Parts: sequence; structure tokens; C-alpha cells
Amino acid sequence: MDARSKKQLEELRASSRSEHATLLMPSSDSGAPRTLGQRLADRITAIIGTWTFIITQTIIIVIWTGYNLSVGKSGFDPYPFILLNLFLSFQAAYTAPAIMMSQKREGEVDRFRAEIASNVNVKSDLEMYALHDKIDYLEGDIVTSLKEQLAQISQQLEEIRQKQG
Repeated sequence: MDARSKKQLEELRASSRSEHATLLMPSSDSGAPRTLGQRLADRITAIIGTWTFIITQTIIIVIWTGYNLSVGKSGFDPYPFILLNLFLSFQAAYTAPAIMMSQKREGEVDRFRAEIASNVNVKSDLEMYALHDKIDYLEGDIVTSLKEQLAQISQQLEEIRQKQG
């Protein structure tokens, strides 16, 4: 590669780097730090969305109901387990909004990531077009150079024919 082509390639890379910085900057503010409420919602969702939580809750309910059924009316929550119902209702009332808040934030993060991916795709397209232009330019140089060399060879052949004939 000659010096001129190397210089042009370096200029292309420099412009690409400057475009890259602005192109990958997302317009949304989803990269902002999470608030206390968002962190809490994410933690609650991370705990509730596990098999450990489901198994633990099932064991607690089985022990709760088993104990209260075995001791009968003297248990702390006799059948129909009104206190257990109350606790499960509270749990549902507080976890459902936390899960929805976490899903909403996760949707924002997904949109943020999709925007970055879109920007990267646009950037890749621009790079590809720039490379095509560079290849076309280099091919033009090569074709021009080959034409000049072919003309020189033809001229030299003509001179040799004239000397021989």
C-alpha cells in the first residue's frame, strides 16, 4: 500500500472514531443510576422469582397448616387459617407492584440496549459503505495503473517492432 493510500485509510479511521463516539451515545437516559425504589423492586423480584422462595414458602405453609390442624382449635391460626390468608394477601399486595416496577425498569433497559444495538448496526453500515468506497477507489487506482502499464508495454512493443522491421 502506498503512502497516499495509507494516509487516506488513517483519515478514514480517524473520522470513523469520531463518528463512533457520537453515534453510540444513546438518546435515552436509561443508563442513569437506579433509585432506591428501583433497587428494592429488583431485589424483591430477584428473591420472589426463584425456586428457593417457592419451596421455602411451600414448606412454611405446610408447617403452618399442619401445626394448626394437628392442635385443632387451640392453635394460633385454626382452620380456615384466616391469619395465613391475611399474610398471603399482604405478600401478594406488595410483591405484585414490585414485580411490575421491576419489569417496567427492565423494559426501559431493553429499549436502551435495543437503541444501542441499532446505533451499532447503523455504524456498521457506515463502515461498510466507507470500505466499499475505499475498495472502489483502490480498484480505480489499480485499473488506472494497469492501463498505464499496458500502454507503456504496448508502446515498448511497438518500438521493438519498428526496430526489427
